[in-house]
Amino acid sequence: MKVLVIGDVIDDIIVIPNGSIRANTDTSSHISHTYGGSAANIASWAAFIGADVSFVGCVNSADVIRVQEQFATFGVKVNLQHNTLETGTLVSIVEGAQRTMLTDRGANAALDFNQISDSYLAEFGFVFISGYSIFGRSVSEIQEFISRIKSTGSKVLIDPGSVGFIVDYGVSEFLSATKGTDVLLPNDEEFEVLGANYPTVIVTKGDAGVDLYEQGQLVESFPVEKLDAIDPTGAGDSFSGAVLATLASGRDLHNAVAAGIKSAARAVMTIGARPQL
Repeated sequence: MKVLVIGDVIDDIIVIPNGSIRANTDTSSHISHTYGGSAANIASWAAFIGADVSFVGCVNSADVIRVQEQFATFGVKVNLQHNTLETGTLVSIVEGAQRTMLTDRGANAALDFNQISDSYLAEFGFVFISGYSIFGRSVSEIQEFISRIKSTGSKVLIDPGSVGFIVDYGVSEFLSATKGTDVLLPNDEEFEVLGANYPTVIVTKGDAGVDLYEQGQLVESFPVEKLDAIDPTGAGDSFSGAVLATLASGRDLHNAVAAGIKSAARAVMTIGARPQL
């Protein structure tokens, strides 16, 4: 089945300090400029693994060709909206397994769901929505969009995006806005606030593994190999991309989670959130 991913495009600046960060002075660091955005990463990983993937997002008008070329390297078909706002930017400070992220969503905040037609949505068997595209919108707007997707027969998958942004948005509001979601892919912190309130919930817990819930019940736990990660940025997106690609290929949830774990292990051994070609 064809896959549609909707959400953010971000230019990532990844900072890996060579020691403890010292306030009010210099700290020697390794700094990389890479491509990111949770949804953009997920689309790239899903296509890299072999899915037929299309992406909808919003960037600065001057960056349309540049971003299209990024996606083309992974075989992602792109349908970009654009405006005068700057393309989103994120600074990720990596300290071991911990990351501190400073985010300016820029043009992403202007993504217009109404420009995505029902006939276009009907082309896809799976539609993945980044949680970042939910924040700042009303519950009714999100519910209307999910209803439009569901009316085509597509499955809806959502990555909640950020526990901090969920709390800012309101937990009950987020749950109401995402009602009708078929598969939720939270990390353990997001799961703590959202619970197993969806038909399928796949919880990533870092070195502690992955839990699979169906109809509110824990049905399987998956161990993961402990790795000395170079950069954890994008590991969750790599996992979600592999899950999405595997489900779209017709395989079951067990195989999808196993593929996600394998993909995430590959992602943490390189710098940046996209696949290394």
